[in-house]
Amino acid sequence: MSGRFWPIATIVTGVATLAISVAFGFLPEVTAAGPCMARGAVVQFEFARNMGDLIAIFGEPDHACRPLVVGAMDAVNRLDVMAFIPIYTLFCICAALLLADGVWRRPLVVMAVGAALIAAVADYLETFSLLGITQVLDTPGQLLQYSQLGAWTKFVLLAAHAVFCAGICYTNDKQRLILGTLLMLPPFGVAAAAYDHINLSNVMALAFALAWSALLAMAVVSVVRARGAQA
Repeated sequence: MSGRFWPIATIVTGVATLAISVAFGFLPEVTAAGPCMARGAVVQFEFARNMGDLIAIFGEPDHACRPLVVGAMDAVNRLDVMAFIPIYTLFCICAALLLADGVWRRPLVVMAVGAALIAAVADYLETFSLLGITQVLDTPGQLLQYSQLGAWTKFVLLAAHAVFCAGICYTNDKQRLILGTLLMLPPFGVAAAAYDHINLSNVMALAFALAWSALLAMAVVSVVRARGAQA
């Protein structure tokens, strides 16, 4: 593969990941829910532990907002299954290979790719569980345990992926110390969410946003430099 393949692949999958992230908020079901769906409700649903959490997100059984929020959550999770999970997984894989200059037979690269793939499996467990919960909101049973298992496994493994990528930054011939530092943020974000998933999940979201944005920016810089070298 040419030296520009992995930077371009990272840009394409990164931009697609960003586009889908924005698209979640413009789904017809989400806009229809309007103020019924609180900011951060999607992540709070992922971390829901009991009926109290579900009522806080969806409202009481006879509340007018409940069917609107259910519709919005189902729409978000369907898009998650069909597009977001596979696209961000490809982004994570491409980014790791970009950092390693396409050399995949290195322990850190193998671990980063493996973490991304297993995180995707965990995300599917979580998301299918969430789609099941909305059908039986008042009696979720073990589905809440499955959704939590999937969610926390996903976030821990994505944080691990970021750490492995940071390791590539620090140990590669082309050391990227600033990028490596930004990639060390997700574990702290996940720890914050684990400490208080109600109030600090936004810290986790910001940590991943900074780390993944830095990876995307690095890919863009790599393409620009490659074009400059050919000029």
